[in-house]
Amino acid sequence: MDRVHWRQIQKELESLYDLHEAAASQAGKCREFNSRTALFLERLEEMGADDLAYRVMGLLAGCSPKDFSPCDNRLSTKGSLERLIEQVNREIDR
Repeated sequence: MDRVHWRQIQKELESLYDLHEAAASQAGKCREFNSRTALFLERLEEMGADDLAYRVMGLLAGCSPKDFSPCDNRLSTKGSLERLIEQVNREIDR
């Protein structure tokens, strides 16, 4: 993949990260995060970014949106997003 695609992925991951952090205090954002992450997974698969897609699929597997209670896997999901962002940043810096 070229640098432009990596930058698009970086931007989307950062947006998802911010949305996930907002979901910690606004329960309705949790479902939005889950939906947007699923769409992001689809785009990664279309781009052929299989390694990232696999990791995002794992992130979604542990994501169970809740409307009226806090996320059970908040810190795990946050850590996964941080590691994905680091991986993409390394690809951009190559």
